[in-house]
Amino acid sequence: MPATGLGLSEDNPKGHFEPREIVALHDRVLASAAMHWWDWEKFPDAWYESDQAQPFVDELAETVQTEFGDAPLFVVKDPRSCLLIPLWRRVAAKLDLEIKAVLPVRHPDEVARSLHARDGFPLPNSHMAWLRYVLEAERESRDLPRVFLRYEDLLSDGPGTMRRVVETLQLPLNTGETGAALADFIDPDLRRSRTDSAPLHPWLRDTLAAYEDAAWARPDGTAHGPDASLLDRIHAAYGTACAAFVPALRATNKGFEDAQALNRLIPGVQAERDAALAEAASLRAELAAREADLADLRDRPQQGQSKPAVKWWQRG
Repeated sequence: MPATGLGLSEDNPKGHFEPREIVALHDRVLASAAMHWWDWEKFPDAWYESDQAQPFVDELAETVQTEFGDAPLFVVKDPRSCLLIPLWRRVAAKLDLEIKAVLPVRHPDEVARSLHARDGFPLPNSHMAWLRYVLEAERESRDLPRVFLRYEDLLSDGPGTMRRVVETLQLPLNTGETGAALADFIDPDLRRSRTDSAPLHPWLRDTLAAYEDAAWARPDGTAHGPDASLLDRIHAAYGTACAAFVPALRATNKGFEDAQALNRLIPGVQAERDAALAEAASLRAELAAREADLADLRDRPQQGQSKPAVKWWQRG
């Protein structure tokens, strides 16, 4: 496990196991390509040939060494890595590491509902982000040792699922010990988001089916991959759709973001206005007091002259 994980939160009381420093670095890599983790587009291939790439490779390699030391086996858990597998390939080459991929799949509607509850994201937006993540993860890992898992299987049979991971990837782990630890840790009651079985867009439906098919072992116990030709067709169609519609979506989102930024400024502006009005009222009161003092001072010489005049007439 990483030296610095994300820790506990209200939406995940047993803890997030994403390495905090690597998550932050992933976000900076995406930002360097003008992207966010929730975007729909494919991370640009041209970025890896740019001057930005190598410094991030070096920094990520250094961060891996800091987080995991000389551990012979470690896990990097962060969904963003689905978008950045070519980056990790370069890091692995630099550190002489072998990458083995575990590709879990959860129903896109459950993922979307979870993100809506946590971040307020609209369900359709999260559906499209889910599609990008799972398509890129499958496509970029085809030549790697890998295993597919269903989220439901992990909850219902953690030890059995872990055993399949260990055996498929030939990991140097004791399946009995790891399975028992997993059984103690997993709590199905923490599964808060569930699908309502609403119809999915065909791209989502077919991608989910391909992943779930790959998660089933053959009768002889061996694993098999998803239908690559099907996923390639979806990948190509989705790429075309993103090229056509995402620029407009970005412009719309920019308008919303600007409006939200202004809305966040309004309470501060109102407070500044109220403070300015209060200060102006105070200054007006002070000015009125000084004008009264000045009027009083103006009256005093006249009062001083009138008294002797009266006395003079009295002496006469």
